[in-house]
Amino acid sequence: MSTAHHTSSVTGLHSNIELAVAAASRVSSTALQAGMRAPLFALADAEGKEITLEALLDAGPVVLNFFRGAWCSYGARSLADFSAVAEELAALGASAVTIGPSIQALQRSTSAAAITELYDVDMEVARTYGLTFNLPSSLRQLYRQLGYQPPNNSDMADSWLVPVPAMYLVNRDGVIVLASVELDYRKRFGAASLLGALKAISPAKRQRRVQISTCHRDCRT
Repeated sequence: MSTAHHTSSVTGLHSNIELAVAAASRVSSTALQAGMRAPLFALADAEGKEITLEALLDAGPVVLNFFRGAWCSYGARSLADFSAVAEELAALGASAVTIGPSIQALQRSTSAAAITELYDVDMEVARTYGLTFNLPSSLRQLYRQLGYQPPNNSDMADSWLVPVPAMYLVNRDGVIVLASVELDYRKRFGAASLLGALKAISPAKRQRRVQISTCHRDCRT
């Protein structure tokens, strides 16, 4: 490959990425934010069993990881990053849930086993959370070649919806306490803020606060 051809290919790739990121920018005004109530949903897991957010919240906080799908190398990488912290999330009492239009089979490691994979085939849940955008027509053939298939039940003519990566931490009351919506899908998942927020609402921490409060009250009597 000539230097000129390589440079042209790289320039074209960056141009396509920037076009997709620009189109995704509308999600900044539609995506759910911290402090909002997380909409309840029911989706099938890898075995076809229906899983509801309500049931998950009965057991404790829930981390929802919306990802682009196995067709996208960046999406696959973000799923691997999420899998790497699944054990820590579980140890803090949270359910780790990944949601995508199609879920690649995770390697059945201990970490992967701690993740609940849910299929949002027509992106109904992603839409409810405000995490979809209409892909420019100039990029649609490229996305098809990469293996992406848009949802079939779109309500809009000439719609080609694509999901935006996002991470939500939902407390047991169903309120979003941390929202991370990534318009640039190339950026890597950051676990530090998620783990920090989860530790702040973990049962162990709340129990410690109660014990400290009780001690202070008893010491004054």
